[in-house]
This record gives sequence, C-alpha cells and structure tokens, in this order.
Amino acid sequence: MGIGESAAILAAGVWASSTILYKRFSHHLSPLELNLCKGMIAGFMMLIAMLALQDWQSPQQISSWYWLIASGILGIAIGDSAYFAALRNVGAARTLIVESFAPAIAGLLNILMLGVYLSLQAWLGIVITTVGVLIAVKPKQLLPTVEKQIYYKGLSFALLAALCQAAGIVMSKGAMQEEGVSSLWAALIRLLSGTFAVALVIAWMREHNLGRAIRMRGVEGKRWLFVAIFFGTFIGLWLQLVSVKYTDPAIAQTIFATAPLMVMTIGFAKREPITFNMVLGGCLALVGVAVLLLG
Repeated sequence: MGIGESAAILAAGVWASSTILYKRFSHHLSPLELNLCKGMIAGFMMLIAMLALQDWQSPQQISSWYWLIASGILGIAIGDSAYFAALRNVGAARTLIVESFAPAIAGLLNILMLGVYLSLQAWLGIVITTVGVLIAVKPKQLLPTVEKQIYYKGLSFALLAALCQAAGIVMSKGAMQEEGVSSLWAALIRLLSGTFAVALVIAWMREHNLGRAIRMRGVEGKRWLFVAIFFGTFIGLWLQLVSVKYTDPAIAQTIFATAPLMVMTIGFAKREPITFNMVLGGCLALVGVAVLLLG
C-alpha cells in the first residue's frame, strides 16, 4: 500500500469522525453558511501550516491555477452545497446511495479528462466496494415517502454532488501531475476558490446571512465546531490531495466512499444497533478495497 492509498484511508477516517460533529451544527447555520464558515477557518489553518512548514511550492503554470480553481468551485462550492441540499430533500440514506457512484464517475472522467485508463482489476475493486457500500447503507426499514417533485429534486442534487466531487478530484490530479505543486498549496487554492464562490452566493441570496456565517452567531459549542473543521476540513482535505497526488483519482475516490462504513463502526463502538446488511456490506467493501490495493 502506497502513500496515496494510506492518505485516502486516513482522509476517510477523519471525515467520518468529523461528520458526527458537523451534524450538531446543521441546525445552527444553513448548509451554505456552514460551508462558508468551515472554509474560512480551515483556510486560515492552512495558511498557518504553510508558514510553519515553509512550503513555497505554489503552482507556476497558469493552467495549474485554472485546474485547481475550477476544482474548488465544482467540488467544494457546487458539490458540497448540492450534497447538503440532497440531505435536506431526500435524507441521508438516499443521498449516500447515489453518492456511492462517485468512484465510477471519477474513473470515467479520468479517461475523458486525463486520458488515463484503469486496469480491469482496479475496476473490479471499484465495483465490489461500491456494491458493499450500497448494501451497508441500505435503510433498515422502508424510507418515508416524499413528494415526487421533492424526490426527483433531491436525487438530482445527489447526482450533481457525486458528479462535481468526482470532477473536482480528477481536476486536482490534472493540476498536480503537470508540475510539482505541494498538496497543501493545492488544498488551499481549492478550498479558498470554493469558499469564495459560496460567499458570493450567500451575499446574493436574501435567505442567507453572510455576517452570521462569518461571526458564527447563535452557534453553541464553538470549540467542537473548531475540532470538526480542524480534522474534517483542514486535515481531511489536505490528506485527500495527498492521496490524489500519489494515486489514481478513481482509486482515491473509492476509498473515500468507505467513510459511511467508518461512521457505522464508530456507532457500533458507541453500542448503537448494527444490522446484517452493515456487516455484509462492510466486509464486501473491505474485499473491494483489498482488490484495489493489491492491484
């Protein structure tokens, strides 16, 4: 297992842990406001880390800047916001099912955008992992019915999120393979681009409050929000870019897709109920990841 795969596993782990904390603040700030808040704080953390590590490996080619800025706007501004919108419309279960197809989308975009083809073994690993995640996140009971218009709207948002997040990963790879850009610089440019785009949307939409997002007004337990941002966004996004730099985007995205399984593992450790589907899907996903890593 190489650096890229190890970083992807760690990224999925810290994102799974921080997701549990982020849920606590979803009722204090709107999805866009929370997206902006975490982007600003994590960006400041990255600047401090950059100065502490004396990392000056910024992109030298203008094309690399274009790749990373577009990656941030697609993956963070549009992708994350569409993900939050899908959660609001159709819930976590349906959203996670659609999100499970992000690795396959990344593999196809890898071919179209970068001209890179995966081996048959890698595709087999992606398929096995995706099926495992789908089985694991299958609801324990029938999902509540939703209005048809809201249902299709929510699924459209979930598909848009999967497409944009996969495209963002592939674009990041395109920037870092052109020249020796550090993963921290790539993460910072990507994060700030997406955060700035979200800020423009919030300023334009009347139902959101830019000042509330910046000052975190009405947010209780701010220290836990800082913990979630430190691990989930600062460390998680940095590790994500490290993984993309050293391995194929589709393989990295497949490992990221196991984050829901890690959330379930944390829940099991907290003595939350576990189902047969969770165990079967988790084992199958582990087999899929093993096939990827052995390949």
